[in-house]
This record gives sequence, structure tokens and C-alpha cells, in this order.
Amino acid sequence: MNSGGIFRDAPSRRASSRWISWALVLAAALAIRLYRLGYFSYWLDEILDTYLIRARWENVWRALREQGLQAPLDYVIRKAFEAFGPGEALRRIPGVISGVGCVAAFGALFARRGGRSAGVACAAMLAIAPYHVRYSQEVRPYSLGLFLLALSLLCLEHFLERPGAGRLALLFTACLGTLYSLYLAALLLLLTAASIVMSDCFDREPHRRAAARRFLMWSPAFVAVLALGYLPWWPVLVRAIRLPPDSRAPAAFGLSRVVRWFAYFGPRGQDFVNVGPAEILFAALVVAGTVVAWRRPRLRFLLVWAAGGLAAVEWLERRHPQFDSIFHWLPAGLGLTALAGVGTAAILQSRVLRPVGVIILAAALVTDARGLRDYFRSGRPDWRPVARFLSARPKDERLYVENPYALFCVAFYLCGPDWPPCKGPGGRYAVSVHGDVPTLLQAWGRDRDAWLLLAAGPRSESLRSWSRELPSMTFPTAEGDGAVLRRLSPAGGAR
Repeated sequence: MNSGGIFRDAPSRRASSRWISWALVLAAALAIRLYRLGYFSYWLDEILDTYLIRARWENVWRALREQGLQAPLDYVIRKAFEAFGPGEALRRIPGVISGVGCVAAFGALFARRGGRSAGVACAAMLAIAPYHVRYSQEVRPYSLGLFLLALSLLCLEHFLERPGAGRLALLFTACLGTLYSLYLAALLLLLTAASIVMSDCFDREPHRRAAARRFLMWSPAFVAVLALGYLPWWPVLVRAIRLPPDSRAPAAFGLSRVVRWFAYFGPRGQDFVNVGPAEILFAALVVAGTVVAWRRPRLRFLLVWAAGGLAAVEWLERRHPQFDSIFHWLPAGLGLTALAGVGTAAILQSRVLRPVGVIILAAALVTDARGLRDYFRSGRPDWRPVARFLSARPKDERLYVENPYALFCVAFYLCGPDWPPCKGPGGRYAVSVHGDVPTLLQAWGRDRDAWLLLAAGPRSESLRSWSRELPSMTFPTAEGDGAVLRRLSPAGGAR
């Protein structure tokens, strides 16, 4: 009886162990994303999105449709959340929820297609990835888009495992949500889902093989219904595609681009850094994961997700450049994280390499922890110190700002989060001079005390040179190289 009881209890203990592993990973993901949620100020894109969601519903819809640069779902959710009157930190909660949901869906997907160890490793890698923590703490649509991308692929996996009307409906809803949340996530969903279905058409299990081939046969109808659901937003997307580029195309593709990807999606989560041990370690894990994915048919879709996704976004960036911002590659960056997780799990599962795997895992955790430490210390801008200083000054002291970028950022904290900033009876006067000295002199008139703010955004060397000898003070926490306030005084004069 005792022996039989032991054998009956063993599966239960294994199940408990599995749940404990997942609970620990998700608890860590939540705790990390809640840590210092309001420690830093918003940056420009968060500020502009906050201005938008605080407008009236009709103005929100009009702006989204006219600009066309972002899909609407995240804005609708955040606009509804505004009804609760959230403060600066609480306004970031929807992103935290989506971020933790992404970790869960991401891990579950790879647990089903690569085994429990691969699932836990991938979820753990994403839970502590500095880049994913950052975008889980922003008032931006990226966290929701990544979550719905991972959820759509998980729903596809569930459907191919056991087709049914309910699972098909969940798959359709998740895919449509991805389309309405983030354009580039929708592109990666198309590429990655297609590779999963195609590979499963040759799966060793007959029922999965049959389900994949049947879904492939009916996929034109599935896509047609998705297109029908997306019909209200299709004209907006087409108009956005036809807009002129916002910037020049990036420099010729080279090793520096690849290094940039591994630096940002690796343990340090920093854009444009020199290659160091952390990047080399991450690259080695990605290479190991690539070998494993190539050898295991159910993981080969990862090669399309990572390499194909990076290449697709790179091609789009060169065809229609949009400021070459690293967050454009976020949906493809998930593929790199998955490859690193799969590589780590494979090393740990090998009896011969397990001691090496433990050392590698410990090194990866240490480098990720250091990346998170740097992020939580100084990885985001803080415009509030300069705004607090100006708020304590008399309201009749005007503020002239070097460029519109810095104006929006400081006005959000100086004048309040409602559009337009710094306008109304008795309000603080603040205006951008667009880096032009004559514009500043005409607006100032040399007849009153005022301030000149030089900060993030387009730099004006002529304006900075003209004001170099004026009394000044620095605020290093502001974005980029920090902010400099220079005193404009009739008594002090100016060149």
C-alpha cells in the first residue's frame, strides 16, 4: 500500500512542482514590473499619448484616424481607464498587466511546443528582460501588442492540438486584437503563424498533421473573415502607409545593426552600446537555441520569428523610415529572447553540459539583474525636477524652450496633463523658439525676467552659443544629455 501510495503521489508532486515554477516566474514578472512604476517621469511619446487619451472620445478617434500611425485598441483601453482618474504611476498599470500576460502566454507556447523546461526558461528570460520590463511600464501600445501576438500564437497551438469551434473563436479574437493593437505585431503574427501551420503540416502526429492541413486549406476563408473584421480600420492603415517617410533611411546594413539588436534585446537592454561579455553570452545562447530549433521541427518557426522578423522590419525601415527607433523591432525581439530561452533549457537538460549550463544560467541571471539595476537607477528620463524648479518661480516669468520636443515634456509637468499645455488665463507662459535666436529675442523683448530651456530634441548650436555666458543651472535627469536652464534678465543683458 505504501509503495502504491508513493507511485500515486509522484505525478501529484511533479504537477505541484510545475505550478510552483510557473507561479514563481509570474510573481517575479509582476513584482519587477510594479517596482518603481512612478519613479521616473513620462517621456515624449508617453506624454503625447496621455494628452490624447485625456481628450474627448470624438477627438481621440479623430486624432487616431488622421494620424494613422498607431492602431486604436490600446488607446481605447487606456481612454476607458482614464474614467478612474489614475495618477501618473497607475496610468501605467494596463501595460504591466499586458506585460505579465505576455510572459505567461509566451512561456505556455514554448512549454507546449518545446517542453516544460523550454517554457519555463523562455518565460523566465522574458520576465527579467530589461527591454520588456521597460515597455511594460510605459503608457504606449507595445506591451499590449506583444501580449496579443504571443496569445494569438498560443491560441493557434491550442487549435492545432485539438480543433474546435470555441478554440477557433479564441484564435480569431486574439488575431483580430493583434491587428487592432500594433501593426508590426500583426506582421510578425502573419509570418510566424504561417510557419507554424506549414511545419505542422508535416508533423509526426497524424491528428496534428491533419488539423494543420485542414486549417491551411481553409486559411483563405479565415484571413477573409479577419479582413472583414478589420475593414473599419483598413482605410486608415492604407493612408498611413502612403504617408511620406518621417526620416532618412538608416545607414547601409552592417555588423553594427546586428550588434544593436543583441545589445538591446540582451541582458543590458541598452541601445547603441559596445559589445561586452553580456552581449557575447546572449549571442551564444541565441546560437544554441538556433541549433535546437533547427533540429526540432516544432520549434523551427522560431527561426522565422527571430531572423525573418528582424529582416522584415529592417526592410520596412529602409523602405519607409520612421526615425530608426529600436522599439520598432520589439515583436521580432521576442524571437531572440525565445531562442536564448530554448538554448538555455537545452544546455540544462544535457547531463554532460548541465554543470556548464548552471554556470551560464547564473551568469545570464546576474547580467540581467545588472541590466535591470541600471534601468531602474537611470534608464528613463525624469523631467520633474526642472518642472518643479520652474513651478516655484513667479508665474510672470516666461519660459522659452529650444524645441517642441522639450516643450511638450516640461509643459506636461509645469502646466498639467491636459491639452493644450500652458494656455489659459493666469497660466504659465511657455513657448518653443525652434532654435532660432531672432525668434527668441522678438518674443522676449528684453523687458522681463525669463528662462531659456535647452534640452532633448533638435539641438540649435547657434542658440546654445548665443546663451553660453548667461547664468545657468543643469538638470541631468532630463532626457538625453539632461536639461540646462539659462537665465534671461534685462539687467544681465545678452550678446
